[in-house]
Amino acid sequence: MNIEEYEKMFGVEDHHWWFVGKRRFVKVLLGRSVLPKDPQILDVGCGTGGMHLVLSKFGKVTGVDASEVALGFARRRSLAELRRAALPDLPFADSSFDVITLFDVLYHRNVGDDATAIREAARVLKPGGLVVITDSALRWLSGPHDVAMHGARRYSAQDLRRLLQGAGLSVERTTYLNFFLFPIAAAWRVLQRSFGGHPVGRSDVSEPSALANALLGVLYRIEAWILSFVRLPWGTTVAAIGRKPGQQPLA
Repeated sequence: MNIEEYEKMFGVEDHHWWFVGKRRFVKVLLGRSVLPKDPQILDVGCGTGGMHLVLSKFGKVTGVDASEVALGFARRRSLAELRRAALPDLPFADSSFDVITLFDVLYHRNVGDDATAIREAARVLKPGGLVVITDSALRWLSGPHDVAMHGARRYSAQDLRRLLQGAGLSVERTTYLNFFLFPIAAAWRVLQRSFGGHPVGRSDVSEPSALANALLGVLYRIEAWILSFVRLPWGTTVAAIGRKPGQQPLA
């Protein structure tokens, strides 16, 4: 990711509708999963640490990221358990964690082989543990935002299912996210291509107006509520949960 994007993200992710909404989705996904008491959680690609607040409600969180810049911002949140590391080389012993999260990680161009990356995540996962993935959906939605974020690929739900199964994990759930905004995002990408293809990378992250932030925040709360009951059939983000074979944890 471009260095300036980390600064932009750190400045808005505590209140921006998209980041707040993403944390709501993760809370729903984990809240509907069977977890052991006080699970050990590894947040791979933790970035500037914005997801830590939600994850820490479920267990003890260790964050790793390849970028020292990102970790510098995360330390400003007083997060204690941080290390510099990246897939496919995680500096942990086999079966170390109950939950491993990969939020917008696999799409990154520095992840040369996403199948190898998932196998490495499975290695450090305890039997019965979970891998939770969210990532950019659908290759045809690729645009300038992907360039700015150093994105190399996008996924369908079936793509993530194949990756999890290829690493020996059973698939507990797949769903799309950002369901309501999908038609607008899709139209916007088509227009961008119509007027010059992919320009120099510039992300979609910006400071929203108070009104837009409030209205979109309500929309995302509604979507998170729906996600509690059903799988969403389309969206700009795709999510999947895989479980490692072995003794199932006790809630």
